[in-house]
Amino acid sequence: MRSIALCLLLGLAASASAQSPVSDTTLKPVRLFMTESEDTGGERRFYGRIAARETVDLAFQVGGQIVEFPAIEGSAVSEGNLLARLNLAPLERNVRQAELSLEQAQRSVARNQQLIERNAITQAQLEDSMTTRDQSDVQLEEARAALEDATLEAPFEGLVAERMVANRTTVSAGQPVLRLHDMSEIRVRIDVPERLLSEIGDPANLQFRLQLVQGGPQFDLELREFVAEAGRIGQSYVVTLALAEPVERTLLPGASATVIAQLPAPEQNGVTVPASAVQIASDRSAHVMVYTPTGEDTGRVERRAVSIDTPDGTTIRVVSGLGPGEEIVAAGAHLLDEGQAVRRFTGYRGHN
Repeated sequence: MRSIALCLLLGLAASASAQSPVSDTTLKPVRLFMTESEDTGGERRFYGRIAARETVDLAFQVGGQIVEFPAIEGSAVSEGNLLARLNLAPLERNVRQAELSLEQAQRSVARNQQLIERNAITQAQLEDSMTTRDQSDVQLEEARAALEDATLEAPFEGLVAERMVANRTTVSAGQPVLRLHDMSEIRVRIDVPERLLSEIGDPANLQFRLQLVQGGPQFDLELREFVAEAGRIGQSYVVTLALAEPVERTLLPGASATVIAQLPAPEQNGVTVPASAVQIASDRSAHVMVYTPTGEDTGRVERRAVSIDTPDGTTIRVVSGLGPGEEIVAAGAHLLDEGQAVRRFTGYRGHN
């Protein structure tokens, strides 16, 4: 009876041992590689400056003394707001004088028309008086235009950048007196190196974003124009961009900013993997060992056929059969069997 009981105990112990899971430490450790998508061509960062849509130096079309100059530097103005005005008195006198000259010329024409009917004057004399009347009419138009030009109004909604002269200054026609920024659209200008532009062909192939503060939010930019001639210094092209969305902060021309350019994606997408992860069979087919987790640091591997490409002769890119976010055995895949249980290599035992 004792021998029978002993056999039963040994049998139960053996059964329990057979049913207990294999310890993780007995599984073969494997180094894994996480695949990432390569559907983008990378980023480039450029130093940029905020610019206005348009900057205009305003001037009077007539000369005179400035007597009103309400424009304040740094202030916003609406279209039609008064910016500056000259002394109108001399110009008003010119208008009055031109009006009197026209009236006199009109009376002369009326009198000569009566005289021509009585053959008291020649036809040429009548025509000369009519020419004088027409000249007086033109002079009146010019005098009135000069009077209107003595008042400088904002041609658009903008920002007063600089007053170039002081009030009470006597200025000549065409002399700039005020600089005005058109801020209806915020622009950003960057210098794109000739080498990069030759690679992408057209700046429209890039996607641009604006970052005002390091680590801060980014705002989409749209291409507006670029100077199609390289600068003499640095061999770069000036590219002008525009904010595609409003920004809840004041942006002034000349302020610095960072522009992030997203390069175009390569013609052929795929994922780059270590060369040691790819197994080449005798028929030249390629395989990788894909890791599927079954626990925190354990899993199983399966063999998967893939198509590969070497764009530069050294980089291995999997173009089909493997997607981003999958884990594969980075090295030693030829030592593993299909469906084999393995554990993730997290470092040597006893070492931090």
